[in-house]
Amino acid sequence: MACADCTKFSGLGDAQLAELVKSGVSDAFAELTARYMSVIRAKAAAKPSCMLELDDLCQEGLLGLLNAAKTYDPKGGASFKTYAGVCIGNRLVMAFRTAASRKNAPLANSVPLDGSDAGGLGASSPNPEDLFLDSESASGIWEHVKSALSEREFAVFKLYLAGLSYAEIAARLSLNVKAAGNAMQRVRMKLKKNIGG
Repeated sequence: MACADCTKFSGLGDAQLAELVKSGVSDAFAELTARYMSVIRAKAAAKPSCMLELDDLCQEGLLGLLNAAKTYDPKGGASFKTYAGVCIGNRLVMAFRTAASRKNAPLANSVPLDGSDAGGLGASSPNPEDLFLDSESASGIWEHVKSALSEREFAVFKLYLAGLSYAEIAARLSLNVKAAGNAMQRVRMKLKKNIGG
C-alpha cells in the first residue's frame, strides 16, 4: 500500500536525508535504512564470527548508520556513502572487540604472576555504561523492527539479512518464491514507514 510518508524522501540525496535525521525526522532515517540495509548486510556477512550472530551484527550496523547520519558533515570532503560505510565498518569492528574482550575477561582481569603492572591493558576498554547504552539502543532498534513486521515478514527479513536468496528463503520457510519476494516488499514498505517512528 503506497503512502505519502513512504515516497516523500525518495527524491532526496543521502546527505539531505542525514540533515533531516539530525533535525529529528525519523522517516528520513527509515529511508536511509532502506537504502543502506544491503550495505549493512554485506559488511556484516563479510565478518563471520563464532562470537556474534548475524542479527547482532546487523543491529550494530544500523547503529553505525544512525551515528553516520547524526555526525555527517559535508564540509569534511567525503560523500555520505563513504562516510556511512566507514561508520558502519567501525561499529562492526567495535562489536567484535567488545565480544572478544568479554570472551577474554578472565585473562584481562587477572593479576600478573610477577607482580608487575599490566601496562594499562584495560585503559582502552569501552566504558561499561556506554556499552550498556549501546546494547540497549541496538535492542531497541531491533525490537522496533520486529514490532513493525508480522511473524512471517520478520522471519523473511532475518534470512534476507543473512544473505539468503528469495529461493533459499522460500525453501527454508516452506513458501513459494513469489510469497518470499512479496513479504520482503512489505518489509521494505513497513520499515520506511515505521523505523524510528
